[in-house]
Amino acid sequence: MKRFRFSSLLLALSVLFSVCAVCPSALTSRDKKIVAFGDSITASGAWFSDAEKAFGISVVNKAVGGWNSADGRAAFASALAQKPDVLLLSFGMNDAALDMAKYVPLETYRANLRDMIERATAAGARVVLVIENPIGETDYYTRHDRAVFEPHGGANAFYLQYVLAARELAAEYGLVTADLYRIFTETAEMTKGTVDGLLADGVHPNARGYALYASALVDALYRLDLGDANGDGRVNAVDYMLVKRDVLGTFSLGERTGYADVNRDGAVNAVDYMLVKRAVLGTYALPRNPA
Repeated sequence: MKRFRFSSLLLALSVLFSVCAVCPSALTSRDKKIVAFGDSITASGAWFSDAEKAFGISVVNKAVGGWNSADGRAAFASALAQKPDVLLLSFGMNDAALDMAKYVPLETYRANLRDMIERATAAGARVVLVIENPIGETDYYTRHDRAVFEPHGGANAFYLQYVLAARELAAEYGLVTADLYRIFTETAEMTKGTVDGLLADGVHPNARGYALYASALVDALYRLDLGDANGDGRVNAVDYMLVKRDVLGTFSLGERTGYADVNRDGAVNAVDYMLVKRAVLGTYALPRNPA
């Protein structure tokens, strides 16, 4: 009887392995329809192509230049009408334009984002909150009134309040983020430069800046299903075994490799399969966002 059970287990595992060896795509079926919704930084579409190539998808761009979160909330039905599996939600820069008609008070901005997040979730979409880049004040003040922002420590300090509000909402709802404010700031520090070197006009990214957006989007899409090595929408013992076999060289995860890189260090190794095993055992929470 024991021998029969053991043989059955081996057969089941071999079937699972053979199925997973030909996983058809890097995104699960529940992630295929991706819709972007935001302001001009998103409307340009300049940062979608890497993700489209990596995952074999086309991002539906419903963003509109000049919009703030109030505009987005009022027109949110246009995004939901696309029936997104994943919604890229990105507002904040125009909301924080204190000297312009597009300005939206912080608590209203927070309420607008909350409404869109909840409506998207209720419609079955998973939200990736795209937190926009810092302001480059040198160029920003060629179009904005410096004096209005000075009591708040400057335009970027004022805008940071909106960034923090978005981060808080992401934590509250357990959302994956593409935090370009953090990435731009860290990149500028590492290169001993300023964020101005990543921007075309103090607000919109230049080619280098949009390359950071593209990389962050790819990473965020992996983080949606981190640890799900076979693309079945769950993280369980099968995933642990597949990651382990990939590390041992007896199996290739192929297009699912990015999901097995649990610590996002660019390599799948023993650390990753131990983290997946701990996640299955319930002693570790898979990191949806960078620390």
